[in-house]
Amino acid sequence: MDPTHELDEQRRALREGALVQAMPELGTLVVTGSDRQSWLNGLVTCDLAPQKPLAPGVKAAPPAGGAYGLNVVKTGKIFAEVWIVVAADRIFVGALRDRIERLRESFERYLIMEDAEIHDASDEHAWVFAHGPRSADLVAAGRAAGAEAAIVDWTGLGGALFVAPRPAEGAVVAALLAPGEGGPVLPVTAAAWEVLRVESNVPRFGVDFDDQNFPQEASLEERAVSFNKGCYLGQETVFMLQMRGHAKKRLVQLAVEGEGAVPAGAEIALPDGAAVGAVTSQVADPGGQRVIALGYVKYKHAVQGTALQVAGRAAEITRAPGASGAAAGSSGASGAAPTGARP
Repeated sequence: MDPTHELDEQRRALREGALVQAMPELGTLVVTGSDRQSWLNGLVTCDLAPQKPLAPGVKAAPPAGGAYGLNVVKTGKIFAEVWIVVAADRIFVGALRDRIERLRESFERYLIMEDAEIHDASDEHAWVFAHGPRSADLVAAGRAAGAEAAIVDWTGLGGALFVAPRPAEGAVVAALLAPGEGGPVLPVTAAAWEVLRVESNVPRFGVDFDDQNFPQEASLEERAVSFNKGCYLGQETVFMLQMRGHAKKRLVQLAVEGEGAVPAGAEIALPDGAAVGAVTSQVADPGGQRVIALGYVKYKHAVQGTALQVAGRAAEITRAPGASGAAAGSSGASGAAPTGARP
């Protein structure tokens, strides 16, 4: 199939169905023990706290079968992205492999009297993501093929997480891609997802943000941070930045006029030439007449529609969190059913 046509089909699947993406770059931490959920909840920005029982004797359930969040250090800066699936007797934490060992060491420093154990199971488990509005429809098939799963929309496009024993990975992917009713469900490669994520305003750790950024700088507070949960590591700084201040810069999406890629790290400037930021990612627009980019701009300019220049070419902010800050009630977790329930 022509690569351009294939990418168009994947865009359609992302809009109407789902894309299935194997994630070999993720490692796995497994948390067990009776205090596993409350303990882990104190180390991540998303909310893993169980709901209150609906009736006496009814076991409390987590608010979702999983969540997308961040582990931040005491200063509030991001240490790692985490994708979490809550199973019946354990919790799976996915993170980039080059952060896994340091993340495990960091977690263990805060394990004191709690009944919780954590171990690196990266060689034993594999992760698969689904992106798009039909992702939730795939959860049952993934579970039937041997995966633990959760409905977690960490991109704003619709989503689900699957974690399975490594020998079952192929069967899980095949089950997710099996024909069914509704919009198309297609596999997506890492290279294709790189294009689609920039078009969809999804930042990437190590490219668009890193351990020098606060969640609000990376514009992740609505997707990855709960401002209603109890205390967690780094909460004070993240909370105060949200409620009583603002980040000095914000990650935004821009449309840059003209054909041809812009230089890596290209300067973002006001129409008068005053520098206000830099590009972090870029892809060609499907129409071929402009470039879609992600980049940082100073807080006061992070407003949709702001006219700018990138490497001397006219540009405009097409998506931005806005300089007024995000709503304080964001949860940082999906509204999914518990892992043990059917969505």
